[in-house]
Amino acid sequence: MNKIEREKQTVRKMIELYSRHHLHQDNLSEDYQHLADYAWQRLDHCRFGERKPVCKACPIHCYAPKEREEIRKVMRWTGPRMMIYAPKAAFIHTFMMLKSWLQSLGFRTGVIILLCCIPFYILSFAQMLLPISVTTKGVLWAILFGMAKACQYGGLTILGVEGFKRLKKKLKRSPDVL
Repeated sequence: MNKIEREKQTVRKMIELYSRHHLHQDNLSEDYQHLADYAWQRLDHCRFGERKPVCKACPIHCYAPKEREEIRKVMRWTGPRMMIYAPKAAFIHTFMMLKSWLQSLGFRTGVIILLCCIPFYILSFAQMLLPISVTTKGVLWAILFGMAKACQYGGLTILGVEGFKRLKKKLKRSPDVL
């Protein structure tokens, strides 16, 4: 399923949840059916296509003022409740927001974050030499190794494919960088 289709399903689900749980209606009223159809139409004609950011972070607001206010009202109520009613959709939406934010950061930031994983990897294994209990060592290892992985994947997400190729090219040209 592509990104636009997933967004369509999420918006539809949010409108249905709002109608069912907040308005206590079994079926979508004509107004909310129109809102769902309008949202689908806007998603079909989105100029960003598959590179579409989440609507909240989009630089172009394509909704008419009346529909924008209605969808905001629906999303304000439904957003916090999505973890209860549709956890998978909420997780995917949160992941997409985080990914789009990370990709908006610059090349230098990506390199710095990526390089931050090195001390965390070193510390995650070096702490095994400390004279502390095995349980504490395990907890420290899990935290430090997790931080190393978070920095590694965060840095790679910021860099993206093109940034990674650029970094690789720089490292091949000058091996004395590290």
